[in-house]
Amino acid sequence: MIRILTLSAALAFAGSAAAQDPHAGHAMPAQAATSQSGITTVPADGAMISGSPERFSVSFPHAMVLKTVTLTAEGQPPVVVSAPAAPAAATVSVALPRLAPGTYTAAWTAEGPDGHRMSGSVSFMVH
Repeated sequence: MIRILTLSAALAFAGSAAAQDPHAGHAMPAQAATSQSGITTVPADGAMISGSPERFSVSFPHAMVLKTVTLTAEGQPPVVVSAPAAPAAATVSVALPRLAPGTYTAAWTAEGPDGHRMSGSVSFMVH
């Protein structure tokens, strides 16, 4: 009985500590979250990053060409980052402009060598 009470108290404490941590459950900048379609991005969706990321990368289960990345942040005009011409690859990336602290959405488009298109978006926070 004492073990059950001790375990219950420990779990309750751990749960309340996680609920108070504003960073609990967020991906760290070096991690990439894999979606159900096998696509990963860096920064990952929900990432909290210290400083402006230098690049935006997308990894696919097959070769693609990144076409555009559009960055939006509340109260700022969208910034379209055109990807330079590059051969199709499973991981593609583009250099990003310096980002001020804030919450951003990166909407991307890509095209396969056979002409099929894919798109997606992720949100991340820059501190």
